[in-house]
Amino acid sequence: MAPDERSRLEASQALTQQLGPAAAAALMECIPPFGWHEIATKSDLRALERRFDALERQFDALERQFDALERSFGGLEEQLGFRFDAKLHAEMNRMIRWTVASLFGGITALSAAAAVVAALLA
Repeated sequence: MAPDERSRLEASQALTQQLGPAAAAALMECIPPFGWHEIATKSDLRALERRFDALERQFDALERQFDALERSFGGLEEQLGFRFDAKLHAEMNRMIRWTVASLFGGITALSAAAAVVAALLA
């Protein structure tokens, strides 16, 4: 069970009486203000980093597929002598690139957050 402020204060007072203020403060710093099950370990962070790396590889593959599709559309246009509406084509490209860029930005932000947490836990 996670300690609440009242139980932390009572523990701190009891430790201060038994061990003195310096030792009590040192011991209280070792007790998180939340449950131990909520603490991320270095292995948790490494696993999260591996998941982010895998996601990044998947997004790289998706971007290559989008590029291949774009080339295919260009080839189809030439083969059929048919031109897609340039405005629609440009808008689709913009939306695809925005989506991919947003996903990469999110991954980068989460990776940075994981790195900060890892640095704090180190």
